[in-house]
Order: sequence, then C-alpha cells, then structure tokens
Amino acid sequence: MELFKKQEKSLGELLIESKIITKEQLEKALLEQKQTKTPLGKIIVKMGFAKEADIINALQGLLVIIFELNNEFFAIEVIFVKEILTIKKITQLPAVSDYVLGIVSLREEIIPVISLNNKIFGKKDIISEENKIIVVDAKGENAGILVDRVISVKNYQTTDFADINKYTFEHDKKFISGLIKDGEKVITLIKPETLLGVEKKN
Repeated sequence: MELFKKQEKSLGELLIESKIITKEQLEKALLEQKQTKTPLGKIIVKMGFAKEADIINALQGLLVIIFELNNEFFAIEVIFVKEILTIKKITQLPAVSDYVLGIVSLREEIIPVISLNNKIFGKKDIISEENKIIVVDAKGENAGILVDRVISVKNYQTTDFADINKYTFEHDKKFISGLIKDGEKVITLIKPETLLGVEKKN
C-alpha cells in the first residue's frame, strides 16, 4: 500500500511519538546499547519498556498526528510534521487567497499559515486556546496549517484503512490520502502537498 512509505524516523523517535516508551526509558536503552552494541529494539524489550509486538507495529505501521477540524477527525503523517505551535500572532498579507491567514516567524524563518477550515470547508476559523498550528514540510515547502485542536499521535496498520470509494464527502477528495477506521470514528488522512502553496488573487 502506497500510504505505508518509509518513515524517516529512528526507532526511538517512533516509539516515543507512539507513547510506547518515555524519553527517560529511551536514554537508558541507548546507554545500554552503547555499552553492549545490542540492537536497540532487543534492549527495550529486555528492559521491559515495550513488547516486541509494539516495536514491530511501530516500524510497520503508519504514524500520524490526529486533529479536529469542523467537528471532524483528520490526520497527517508524522514524517511531514516539523513541529506543533500554540496559536501566535499571524501577520496578514495583501492580495492572497482567503484561506491564507498570513505569515508567522519561526526561528528566523517566515512561513505562511493556511486555514484548513477555509480551504477544505470554506468556513472561517473560531480562534481559541485549543487552536494549534501544525508546521509541515511537503516537497521542500514549509507552511503552518491552523487546526481546531490536536488530539493525539497514533500508529495504524493496513487493516485499519477503509475503502475510500464507500464514502461520500462534503469536501474535495483531492485533499484525501486515505480513510482510517478507529473504533466508531473515521479519520480522514490528508495529503499535505495539496494544502501548500500560497496563491495570489487575480
């Protein structure tokens, strides 16, 4: 399945982001690895920090950040996410599309901030303390996407994916990479490359 591309994260990062182990546990395991040269996965299991099945799932699955938008659940792959920011001052720009909220400064880099509510649903954002800006990198282009709230980081397997053709959508399918079944919830996995790019108004 194309969705399950290689995720360029170390085993330790994947396990921490999946909340399988803590940073402190990883540090202890890395110290043991340095001394014994044993594979990190075996050390983590030996120390009782995780089960072997957890490690296999983390390596084979799709790790995503789940967020809420317009009372619906969405997700984006962790490999595209650089960081998550609390809402901060956004400087507006003239003559850009309505979904471009403006720009923010991030450690000497200026990045555009895109409203997913506007771009996907055509609705204005209601700003609150729960809003987050997810900074993504797709095809070498960085941008912040404003979401209503970030829920969690979770790992999924191929069996968790639903047939996209069995569903109807209120929003454009071009944004959708796949659908994830999580209990009673259906989570829309988005394509970050379709969200980036600041268009000027004519």
